[in-house]
Amino acid sequence: MTVHEVDQELKRIPIRAAQEIADRYGYDQIIIYARKVGDDPDPHGEHVTTYGRTKEHCAVAARVGDFLKYKIMGWRSD
Repeated sequence: MTVHEVDQELKRIPIRAAQEIADRYGYDQIIIYARKVGDDPDPHGEHVTTYGRTKEHCAVAARVGDFLKYKIMGWRSD
């Protein structure tokens, strides 16, 4: 049984996961873009998680995440 056969539910990637990447690799800002493709009809989708070490870094990472979501991937703002 493969990982895909065991659990196909899409889950949000927690900010803590982005923080762990920042801590492990020494970065101030982390933007995670995840995609699930090819399953018809579901599950499929995209997810973005951002993290910044300080309030300023959080704001910049969030702006980059929003740019990717709305300008590049074409998400709609609700």
